[in-house]
Amino acid sequence: TMSALRLINETSITSGVSTVNITDVFSADFDIYKIVISGMTTVGTTQTSPDFRFINSSGSVISASNYDYAHLIMRSDASSTEQRATSQAQFYRFQAESVDQAPDSQGNVAYIFNPFSSSSYSFALYQSMTSAATLHLAMKGIGVLKQTASMTGFQVIDSNATRPFDEGIIRTYGLRVDS
Repeated sequence: TMSALRLINETSITSGVSTVNITDVFSADFDIYKIVISGMTTVGTTQTSPDFRFINSSGSVISASNYDYAHLIMRSDASSTEQRATSQAQFYRFQAESVDQAPDSQGNVAYIFNPFSSSSYSFALYQSMTSAATLHLAMKGIGVLKQTASMTGFQVIDSNATRPFDEGIIRTYGLRVDS
């Protein structure tokens, strides 16, 4: 089996934004997408959790309570914990457990399945690593948006809404797997 990646979009986060919309990246060209987010930091010294929402083909951010997710948080200072929820307005902590001011940072890799299909739910697998002072956190999670509508993009959002992002790079790839 061989796989091929095609870079569709690269977006740099600029100072002082609480939401970043990546539009027109999901299409009929691919069924699977890879999203890589690196170097995300905040403007201030208080951390925030970066969440994820889909954007539909009309350009509307999906904030309806149709997101289900479950993830495992593995911490360097305590035992691992699970978080799971149904009927939420976003994928909580999708990019990392939290992000903080530089030089603290994070890295995230996610796979999105069937977002453009209007006859299927949109699914996600995600994993991240966060470094904040002496605390190190790794996460692995799964999620589903229970809507049968065509999604063409996504939004990265500051869960606190008052702790904007300062920097970071978001790359979206189309993934083709040949058997």
